[in-house]
Amino acid sequence: MSLRLYELMFITRPDLDEEKVSSVIGKYQDIITSTGGQVKKQDKWGKRRLAYEIDGQREGVYVLITFEGEPALTRELDRLMKIDADLLRHMIVRASPSSLEPPKPRVRRGRPAEAFGATEREEGHEPRESGEPIADESPVPTPEGQQS
Repeated sequence: MSLRLYELMFITRPDLDEEKVSSVIGKYQDIITSTGGQVKKQDKWGKRRLAYEIDGQREGVYVLITFEGEPALTRELDRLMKIDADLLRHMIVRASPSSLEPPKPRVRRGRPAEAFGATEREEGHEPRESGEPIADESPVPTPEGQQS
């Protein structure tokens, strides 16, 4: 069977020290690698506020692990995480290969993302009159018989 790409997100209890959080992360990475999977990326997001209270906790330490493995591996991870007292929540989803790529810069009308907030005047253009089309806009055709 071929390996599939997955993302594992889990939230640990906020009262765990850094060493214990690292050991929890290492434990699940070891499970992934020992069952034939491969860890592609691991991000520790740190302590964040929860959307709602879980087991009396208002905060948790978020961790995201992207890995390749067989579907049986995800079932085993899910089984082990359900009984782990150090975790508040976990979720495993199948990921797309694009989740490993860095995000592409956003471009709007041929301008880089840095220019998004710039106005026409800041760019050296005169402000246009309302109703005047922008240079790359073409007039919208109207149905026959209607006046615009």
